[in-house]
Amino acid sequence: MMMIGGAAVLVLLIAVLAYIATRYYEGRYDRTYMTQDERGFRRGLKGKTVLWDFEESIVKGPDAPRIEFVALDPTTGGRRTVRLLDPKTGSLSLRPQYCAPLPFEGVTADDHKVMIDARVQFSINRDLLKHVYEIQEFSLALETRIHSAYRAEVGRRKDEELRAQIHEVERGVIDQLRTAEAEGDEKGEPGMALGVNFHTASFTFTQPDEFASTLGLAPGVVATPEQAAAIEKARAAARSQGVLALRPQQLDQIADVFVGRDPSATAALMALLEMQTRQNIAEALAESGQLVVVTPQELGLLGVTAQREAVARRALQAAEPANPTITNGGARPEARV
Repeated sequence: MMMIGGAAVLVLLIAVLAYIATRYYEGRYDRTYMTQDERGFRRGLKGKTVLWDFEESIVKGPDAPRIEFVALDPTTGGRRTVRLLDPKTGSLSLRPQYCAPLPFEGVTADDHKVMIDARVQFSINRDLLKHVYEIQEFSLALETRIHSAYRAEVGRRKDEELRAQIHEVERGVIDQLRTAEAEGDEKGEPGMALGVNFHTASFTFTQPDEFASTLGLAPGVVATPEQAAAIEKARAAARSQGVLALRPQQLDQIADVFVGRDPSATAALMALLEMQTRQNIAEALAESGQLVVVTPQELGLLGVTAQREAVARRALQAAEPANPTITNGGARPEARV
């Protein structure tokens, strides 16, 4: 009987050890596991843990939520999708990551469109894994919140202020992202957290290519040879119109160039604009294929110093008598034979 009892204890011990080996998980500082039961999310593991409850299981497999985000691809310079949850093992990374959504459009306080290229460093919050588990499209939710934060900060500033306040915008974005994790739309209402910690934010911005947007090209998409030719044709047509092709936003940007400059720098810029205007006029006349006669007044060149001096010389020459100066008391010199 004792041998039978000892064998039973040994078998039970082996079964317990086998159960522990298959149900043992370790939640480290850089990795954890989510568990679930028939009611849904249960907990995020921390430290060395054995799942003694038969109903509790690790979140993994084809039915596990897709916890992923868009990041930069260092090999191609493009974008790639990175998974934080391994569907085979259920391991969930807690390491800081850089989300780099595709460039998106923002509008400044003075209605200037800019293309924002953002980078946000984040990591999964172990204490808020319930929200990570419940979100159906984690990548879309994360990008939407990043877009909203950047657009809000950019929309508070004029374009010239945006260029001078890059660091302030980045700090404001992080503050907004952190606040959105804890607050709702109404005062005192709990927010819908994504379950992440936001660490740093950075961005660059450029003016959107309006010629490409007219063809329906999305930001960052490489144009085909036919589309590139159409874009260049549209640009050439705009250049031929000179200042008439300038839109209100471009005029405002030109005005920003003169703000805070000394008179000598302003005069130099005006001279460059004047030379560009002359070039536009010359190109327009050359392309017409016809002889066009215009006066200096029509070209707007009468105010130029060289032009004024040339006109003064012509006027002086016209005022001089055609005959040589009369001598000998006013008598004409006798003709000699």
